[in-house]
Amino acid sequence: MNDDETLTAYHEAGHAVVAYVLGGDVRSMQLGGEADDWLPDRFGECRIAWGRVDPESDWQRQREVLAILAGPVAEMVYRGERPSPGQYGPWNDDWTRAMAICESFVPDPQQQLKLLEQTIEYLTKHLKSECCWAAVAALADELLAHETLDDDQTSNVLSFWLG
Repeated sequence: MNDDETLTAYHEAGHAVVAYVLGGDVRSMQLGGEADDWLPDRFGECRIAWGRVDPESDWQRQREVLAILAGPVAEMVYRGERPSPGQYGPWNDDWTRAMAICESFVPDPQQQLKLLEQTIEYLTKHLKSECCWAAVAALADELLAHETLDDDQTSNVLSFWLG
């Protein structure tokens, strides 16, 4: 099944699983996005809180890039395609945000692209692992069933599959 809602659920679940593994707190997830002036139109939403962090920390920037690109990568894995988020319109916002963060700690554009490609390969490998993919699929199923998940619902699924 490759309908838009299912793809969106896997996309948002990818963001959530990787953020959780990297220490983020998944506050909520939803299919469809709330209309607002400061975010682009979107098919779904995953809200992540990182806690107190130094915005200048390279580790924090790396965590954010991983979590941002995990959505498109999870969707591509679900589709059975080779992940290439920068070349697909609906993921333009994710790709643009990842590039902007990358620019803040890698000045050379060619090195930025190389880093993002390596990040995509890394995410593809890890999201395909049995425990991560089970967590992605379970969270996507919950999101499809309920359309909106709060922090308790996401935490229950993630802690069950990822400990």
